[in-house]
Amino acid sequence: MVTPGRLLRRRVFLSSLLVLLAALMLSGCGPKPKVTVAPTFKPAAAKTVYIIPFTAALVPESFRETVFNDFVDLLNSHSRETGVTSFVILKEEMKDVDPAWLSGQHYISGDIWSYVEESGCCATNIRVKARAYLTEPGMRVPSVEIFLPMETFFDHDKSSVERERDRLAHDIARELARRIIAPLATRR
Repeated sequence: MVTPGRLLRRRVFLSSLLVLLAALMLSGCGPKPKVTVAPTFKPAAAKTVYIIPFTAALVPESFRETVFNDFVDLLNSHSRETGVTSFVILKEEMKDVDPAWLSGQHYISGDIWSYVEESGCCATNIRVKARAYLTEPGMRVPSVEIFLPMETFFDHDKSSVERERDRLAHDIARELARRIIAPLATRR
């Protein structure tokens, strides 16, 4: 005979399993940061690493500039850890850069895309994806590739879109720099 208490416990148990399964499925759905380092990567030879301004598709210009400028500043402030003397921004337009010269340099390039702001009456969610590549001299494919999806969700009573957009840009720059510095520092 099934008692009401036993039936209730069974329903609670099954409900808990269903909630756990849903949580596991949802947590695995979003993209995750990924760092790929080629086994042949040899950063010790790099004294100067050039940085090509990041490309951006449908991303606010001020957001792209904040990410890029912070990224360069963070790399230079941590250059001692990497063995790189300096990280230098390549100021010329890419069409004006000699491809033969660039292929003989260590350089970082990157892009920012998939910027989405979803605002409701009381809250906003901002999502964006960024990628950075470190290419060694003579290589056609990057030796280090970082993929970084990030997002922020906030209540309008606690923050503003402008403040959270700026905070997210700084967070992306910090994460990209940290993830580029790590392989440079560990292989010294």
